[in-house]
Amino acid sequence: MNAFIDKRQKTKDKRRNARGLWLIAIIFLLTIATSVKAQTLQSYDNKNYNDNVQTVLLHPTADSLAKPIIHLDNMMGKLHLQFDVFSNDAPYMYYTFIHCNNDWTQQSDIQQIEYLDGFDSDDIENYSFSLNTMVDYVHYDLVFPTDDMIPKISGNYLLIVFENELTPENIYFTRRFMIVDDKADFKVNIPRYPFDLNLGTNVQQLEMTISYPDIFNSLADQYSNVTIQQNGRWDNAVMGLKPTYVYPDYLSYENNAKTVFNSGNQYRRFNTSNLYNRPEQTRTVEMSKDYYVVTLYDDQKRNTHAYISDRDLFGEKVIYLERDDRAAATEADYAMVEFFLEWKPMMPSNQDVYILGAITDWNLDEKSKMTYDYKRGGYALSLLLKQGYYDYIYAVKDKDSNVGDVSIVAGNFWETLNEYTIYLYIFDPTQNYDQLIGVTTVLSH
Repeated sequence: MNAFIDKRQKTKDKRRNARGLWLIAIIFLLTIATSVKAQTLQSYDNKNYNDNVQTVLLHPTADSLAKPIIHLDNMMGKLHLQFDVFSNDAPYMYYTFIHCNNDWTQQSDIQQIEYLDGFDSDDIENYSFSLNTMVDYVHYDLVFPTDDMIPKISGNYLLIVFENELTPENIYFTRRFMIVDDKADFKVNIPRYPFDLNLGTNVQQLEMTISYPDIFNSLADQYSNVTIQQNGRWDNAVMGLKPTYVYPDYLSYENNAKTVFNSGNQYRRFNTSNLYNRPEQTRTVEMSKDYYVVTLYDDQKRNTHAYISDRDLFGEKVIYLERDDRAAATEADYAMVEFFLEWKPMMPSNQDVYILGAITDWNLDEKSKMTYDYKRGGYALSLLLKQGYYDYIYAVKDKDSNVGDVSIVAGNFWETLNEYTIYLYIFDPTQNYDQLIGVTTVLSH
């Protein structure tokens, strides 16, 4: 144990002594790299680029389940970033921000000096080694904005975390966050039936009005854009929504098929906060050579079942341990969690099944895609997850689509409680960027 403590202290001393020189070097490198950041990134999504990075959490300091949003008029409000890196040593980690357009498709046409005060990057000083875990990792912790780097305009931002210098091979992950300059008022209604019954009777349609007098002119339709996000999903988010009608003192969004969402069903869940007493929704817990193995009960389709009201976390996750005297950040272990969805016969060859939620960073990618097990007659997937509480749902996606459909497995019920977040953007032609001037969150009923 003493040798392990000495190792941790030596690593910290080495980082502290080198920090000044590294910071000077990285600032110089990033000054050169700023103009080519757009070419460095594969996308402007929530994406992990390094397989060693795990359990990325980004949320307001006061609410671990809230969207990563800062209010421009209250920059004392902070975001809390946490993540783990599978390593026996602590790599030098840095971060920077990119300002993006309203639809997250590209970097906005402004220079970094126009949206950041202070340095254009900074290092992540706070880190700790895991304690008494089967899986070794380094836990990093950052609360931002800091005095050294402060965003100064509203809009969409992409956080980039990287090692040593900003090159494609050194990027660990990217995460979206928003800064809002609150100027808009929202009124949102979700009627029992959509305006067009051909869209279905178990869908959820959003009707809304947004008032902000300064923007209502003949160009409101051209310069305003609304994004609607269901729970934490980006795959089915509506972007670039235009008003149905422009009135002298408000914008109206009604009778628009783009605001109609599949209701889906409540998320499934499991809890691994205590691996010694068999966790909730789990069949077995075993200890392998390298980690715990948690096997969940087999899941069945729910698309033909009656709706059952069961409150969830809207697909989110919470990292915690059942024992209050242990720090989950560094003492929670990792377990291989095995999922199985009974499904006969196999899906058509042009469709795949995924596990969706914060558990997979809301991504429909190779890491969240399930594999068909012909012997068992269903889809299987194993995920290495830190101890805690997890929501999840199964989604089916066509190979030529980017949008998942949860109703194929879970069913579609209007009674499902979903969370909708609505963002209002206004493009400022004089400043040449999309301002985020309003955000509201509503429940489906």
